[in-house]
Amino acid sequence: MISSLKLKIMLKSEVLKLKNNIKSVREQRNMTQKDCADTLGITLRAWQTYEQGVSEPKQELLCKIADMFNVSIDYLLGRETGEPETIDKLVGEFNMSALEKEILDNYLSLPSDMRCDLMEFLQKSVRKVMDESGE
Repeated sequence: MISSLKLKIMLKSEVLKLKNNIKSVREQRNMTQKDCADTLGITLRAWQTYEQGVSEPKQELLCKIADMFNVSIDYLLGRETGEPETIDKLVGEFNMSALEKEILDNYLSLPSDMRCDLMEFLQKSVRKVMDESGE
């Protein structure tokens, strides 16, 4: 059985990891604290308390934070050692919108032959527009 002191230490460790991870992922996504608060429908002050480790989000909000960053709750709590997926790094690096990320995710989930067909279609469409505009 876990002693109450050991449990408190374990929980404190999770809060520390959570505050570090949400700040790190937010910065990787080039989002401000206000962006996060607005997206989640919470106050800026509430978000800041999570990043400072002063308070913790309830489970429902923690799920929304994980969804917003497209990472697992385990990742946010420091239970996974892996970094966010490469696509998440691209999203942050290129400051992609949620729609752009969704389009990219959907494209990458297509079977290879369908991706090839889609790329061929897009290339033909671009060529047609360029030809019509004289470029």
